[in-house]
Amino acid sequence: MGRGADIAVLERLYAAIEARRGADPGLSYTASLFAGGGEAIARKLGEEALETVLAKMSGDRSRVAAESADLLYHLLVTWADSGVRPADVWAELARREGVSGHEEKRGRAALGEGEEREREAPMAYDDSNVFAKILRGELPRRKVYEDDHALAFHDIAPQAPVHALVIPKGRYVSLADFSAGASAAEQAGLVRAIGKAAEALGLAETGYRVLANHGRHAHQEVAHLHFHVFGGRRLGPMLEGGTPPPDDDEA
Repeated sequence: MGRGADIAVLERLYAAIEARRGADPGLSYTASLFAGGGEAIARKLGEEALETVLAKMSGDRSRVAAESADLLYHLLVTWADSGVRPADVWAELARREGVSGHEEKRGRAALGEGEEREREAPMAYDDSNVFAKILRGELPRRKVYEDDHALAFHDIAPQAPVHALVIPKGRYVSLADFSAGASAAEQAGLVRAIGKAAEALGLAETGYRVLANHGRHAHQEVAHLHFHVFGGRRLGPMLEGGTPPPDDDEA
């Protein structure tokens, strides 16, 4: 199948999605997505993206293809709900041909300064976030440690040879939220879980780094308090552009 035919498949699927927009939500899955509203459509797109990531991490080629098809379908639903047609996307892709990634990012950054100011409001807890789904057993995870108050599991996109996440089981967005609202048992349990996870990962002797991002300036991506535990090698500077600590031999 040629490139034009591939695009035609997507355009036919988009037309079918548009045609089912007003159908009975009880009979049409597509209609039920539209009935749920834009936020629900966006959350579903995020879920499908995560499923595709998990498929990639599994190494199963056929599963990656199947999850990618689901992701493309939900992306087309997102386009339709946003008033974006396939031709709009093809035109944007054509515009970007020959433009370097850095140039593109600089242009988008200049346009987005006003939008960034609008996003300064504190993040709110959302029960559909990925960590809430993991706690409910709706998404898989490779457990490192668990008790009544916290769960530790391997990160699906590790940034170090050893990279785990430790989360409280309560509905807390940030450390500020947690310190203000969590019980003494929950607070002690989370700190204990970080230490237990590091021990289970074999990092207690060689050392490790614990990192928590709070808010958009720190690039917090999930509105559920979480701590990253990094280890398995000598780690770099605390912040981009910083100075790495000296080697043991140089100290």
